[in-house]
Amino acid sequence: TMINLIVACSRNRVIGKDGRLPWKIREDWEYFLEKTKQGILVMGRRCYDEMGKHLLDREVIALSRDPNTTFEHARKAGSLPEALELARANGGEIWICGGQGIYEEAMPLADRLYLTLIDAEYEGDVSFPAWEDQFPNELSRREITIDGVSLVFLVLER
Repeated sequence: TMINLIVACSRNRVIGKDGRLPWKIREDWEYFLEKTKQGILVMGRRCYDEMGKHLLDREVIALSRDPNTTFEHARKAGSLPEALELARANGGEIWICGGQGIYEEAMPLADRLYLTLIDAEYEGDVSFPAWEDQFPNELSRREITIDGVSLVFLVLER
């Protein structure tokens, strides 16, 4: 089963602020929805809280160590290995959607990285870990400019 990481990150590696994306870029959100639509999404609780309501048409596994936490529209896993086991049993590609701790844990296990680089600096409290050594091979690259900001959609593999 293919394991993919999917993330948008700024020039200074920021991926989040106060539990949300620090930017509103429709093209990146549409890209995310398009890429992940056939797969199984694995994400942490804060990511689920932010975007779960937009993902009702797909299979989501949300992570929480809190035994009392439940997710209305997602299956729950207590750890990343448990989430991957549930996802594999389902078949289909697995998409790791964050946050930072889950990206760090999943990076050595992933086959591909779908990385949107946003060529701007943002303030934030969550960053994407260094990926360059783990995913040196570029499979594809597409660049667009939105409101004067350049976005590079990269697909990288080991």
